Amino acid sequence: MADRLFQDRRDAGRVLAGLLGHYRGRPGVVVLGLPRGGVPVAYEIAGALAAPLDVFLVHKLGVPHHEELAMGAIAGGGVMVLNDDVVWSRGLSRETIRKAAERERRALLRRERLYRDARPMIELDGRVVIVVDDGLATGASMRAAIQALGRLRPARVVVAVPAAPASTCRELEALVDEVVCASTPEPFFAVGQSYVDFTQTGDAEVRDLLHAAARARPPGTGSRGAGGPPGDRPEEERSRSPSVHFLSDSSGKEMSRMVETGFPTFDTTVNKTNHVLRAIEEAYGWPRGRRNRSYSALRVVLHTLRDRLTVDEVARLGSQLPMLTRGIYYGSWDPRRLPIKMDAGEFMARVRSTLPDKILEEIDGDVERLVHTVVHALREHVDEVEWEGIRSVVPKDLAAVLA
Repeated sequence: MADRLFQDRRDAGRVLAGLLGHYRGRPGVVVLGLPRGGVPVAYEIAGALAAPLDVFLVHKLGVPHHEELAMGAIAGGGVMVLNDDVVWSRGLSRETIRKAAERERRALLRRERLYRDARPMIELDGRVVIVVDDGLATGASMRAAIQALGRLRPARVVVAVPAAPASTCRELEALVDEVVCASTPEPFFAVGQSYVDFTQTGDAEVRDLLHAAARARPPGTGSRGAGGPPGDRPEEERSRSPSVHFLSDSSGKEMSRMVETGFPTFDTTVNKTNHVLRAIEEAYGWPRGRRNRSYSALRVVLHTLRDRLTVDEVARLGSQLPMLTRGIYYGSWDPRRLPIKMDAGEFMARVRSTLPDKILEEIDGDVERLVHTVVHALREHVDEVEWEGIRSVVPKDLAAVLA
């Protein structure tokens, strides 16, 4: 798909509606916009397809005192999903997760009331659900929405976005039935680059669009009670507290587990990052229940390599990483910074200065072996041509480290 410049979100929605024309007139289609920017796009699609419009709210669950790091997400319908990697690496307890989920649940319900008034959430069980955002970068919010939707048993899930990296679209294709992406800019830096007017969408606009769509809703496309005629779902069902599933490792230590998504291929995607972490753990005999060691090693090596690259090179490597590893890779990245020039010795020194002292003790100070271990684990999931492209832009001695 070629690059395309949209005038604004409504224009992007009209373009997407043309690509989704095969759903017009199809019974049981529902269009969901991810607030706030996805709603103007979804409004145009819903109107063109003569389908009902609703919002699907997803709130990030931030790690306490490090809220920029997501340990999971909570969504409409009382659904919660957790990121195993973050929960394990941070040693987060059941109580910590419960408190964060309860806080975000209250915020989510307040926002639902603001947007919907007394209107209930549209029933999704057995329906064709088209999930819309104004664009994707890493796709983290969309993946959380996909996971949450899996618990609500739709018959088919379609992701529709005006612009996203081609790699993100490919990854999402493994999670849903169809992905429609109108533009895949190359290189991709930000969603806003695909718009002339990317003014922030306000709560008032979301509310107005939902009201307008509700007034124009075709007969018989409203909410549907379970096992009965169209009607509202009980408030207690819509606002129920999310449940968290737990299991124990071989040592009996309790660890959190992602809820089942309804999309088996998502587990494969998550397992790619788990495979990288396990490879590091096995090399050093670290127990899986103490995943903070392998996570820290992966993060430090990735960040050190990332900070050596230009913005374009960062994007190239990032596009090749498994989606959860990519979240670690981009964490705290500032694209305005200039690349930090390093040879192999300086690279190792930077890794050494960043690693926790406990890990340095456990690896006997052998930073070079740790870097080789992490690189070997990563290379199984990175295209050979892309990896060689990264090696070609660093000094020869550092390129040898990355071999």
